[in-house]
Amino acid sequence: MFIVVEGIDGCGKSTVASLLAAEIGKKRPVFHTFEPGHVRDGLYRELIMENVDNPFVVAALFTIDRAEHVKKMIKPALAKGEWVVCERYADSTLAYQGYGMGLDKELINRMNEEAIDGLWPDKIFYLDIEPHLALARLQNKEKDALEGQGLEFLQRVREGYEEIARTRGYIYMDATLPPEIIVKRILEEVKLQ
Repeated sequence: MFIVVEGIDGCGKSTVASLLAAEIGKKRPVFHTFEPGHVRDGLYRELIMENVDNPFVVAALFTIDRAEHVKKMIKPALAKGEWVVCERYADSTLAYQGYGMGLDKELINRMNEEAIDGLWPDKIFYLDIEPHLALARLQNKEKDALEGQGLEFLQRVREGYEEIARTRGYIYMDATLPPEIIVKRILEEVKLQ
């Protein structure tokens, strides 16, 4: 089972994914991972943050990171029978660089198709939250270059996720709920036994 947790910055993806992986790990082998940065000790993430003003470079780096991530980490974990819980995946680049930064969405889709090599998640859980609430959550956190883009940017990204969700069959989760409740609902959806 390949599970992806998506959502705008500040929605609680990392918290939910960590708790989810811990719960799954009680019953079966699980691999908890994230994008970008889980490959090459975060090299691509560092390069992304240095180039945040160039949407094409950012999308290309995310896609390169994803291609390696899929080939070197996600597919091997799935081949071993592990469940994979991933924070962000292909739609994140489409939402952030396509809808948020205005890069050509078809170009991003083509890049993603190459990067993921046919591997789409079994379930995508979208943690939905109003952008102003997400920003409030990030208030005391040191923000990276993407997280510091502001309210209007996050609104565009959220609108992008909502449009993508209509075609991908996301399972919506109210990100204002306590993370433990969200995880319980996700576990019900994936029918972990």
